[in-house]
Amino acid sequence: MDQGINRRGFLKLGAAGSALLATGSSLALLTGCSSNTEGPAEGYRYFRQQDVELLTPLVGAVLGPALTAAGATAADGMKAYDDLLEGAMPGTRDTLFQLLDLMQLGAARWFLTGSWAHFAEQSEEQLQQTLADWSAKTNGIARMAFKGLTQPMFMAWYVKPAAAKSTGYPGPPMHVTA
Repeated sequence: MDQGINRRGFLKLGAAGSALLATGSSLALLTGCSSNTEGPAEGYRYFRQQDVELLTPLVGAVLGPALTAAGATAADGMKAYDDLLEGAMPGTRDTLFQLLDLMQLGAARWFLTGSWAHFAEQSEEQLQQTLADWSAKTNGIARMAFKGLTQPMFMAWYVKPAAAKSTGYPGPPMHVTA
């Protein structure tokens, strides 16, 4: 089945994505938008305060019904996301933080999501529309950024036993002695 991308296209996309992330991260560092030396936000092991401010509304929008079903908040989802980073390889964490630095820039956010506005400045309806537009983009880099941020949110949340039960899955089989 032809997915519309060949090896050469894949390599070009990877090179373009790496260049965009490097450029965005460099711009963020030069403009003061990124403070990698500030350390994690209070109560977090990895996420910086700017990451928490950027991602909390996004986590709430992406996991909304799942959070409600478990009686949790977006802050609980953020803590689960932070916990997931404990098991991530350092290179994976670095790439995530480069993407988060890039998302701090309005122009990069517009290129990736289609919206200039910071996620915290958008209403719930606007954020849902931004997510819908972002997930439907044909731009390969935007799709990679979308999946790179949202898929770990789902993984982080549903690895929690209480959240996993909200999906209707009862969990692993119990050992039954005969």
